[in-house]
Amino acid sequence: MSADPVTLAIISTTVSAVGTYQGIQSQKAASKQAIAFYEEEKKFNRLKALQDQNDVRNEAEKKKKINKAIAAGSGYNDDSRSFLSVQKEIDRIATKDIGRIRINMLRGESKIQSQIYTTKVMGKAKEFGGYASIIAGGFKTASYAKSYEAGKPKGQYFTDDESDKIG
Repeated sequence: MSADPVTLAIISTTVSAVGTYQGIQSQKAASKQAIAFYEEEKKFNRLKALQDQNDVRNEAEKKKKINKAIAAGSGYNDDSRSFLSVQKEIDRIATKDIGRIRINMLRGESKIQSQIYTTKVMGKAKEFGGYASIIAGGFKTASYAKSYEAGKPKGQYFTDDESDKIG
């Protein structure tokens, strides 16, 4: 028992379409997982930046306390210009360091956001390409079926060109 060529072409196209559709679904899942990973990376970067900022603040407070202890131990009062100048310099350096930490965090987030965007765009492009492949396979099979029914089978599996015939 054998099927006619049109039925075989339809079966072949269907199997190909199912495979392509599964590939599309797999690609969607992979993109979703990659995006989730990037989002986690963004959260980690924010947390790391906050920890670094807190470390800088703590270190600045420690230095200010040491400066205060030195000033108090040497008989200077809290209003002395030297003491206030050192305290101000410690605050300026801490603020500058915190600013750099924020800039680095934003730079990292920008790169990650770019990766997320690229993943989304490439995923959509591959999805569109997969659906276009399925549709093209359907049109190709329909075209083959029409030519077969018209008695001029050319296309998907063989060509009946007069120059190809022997004899």
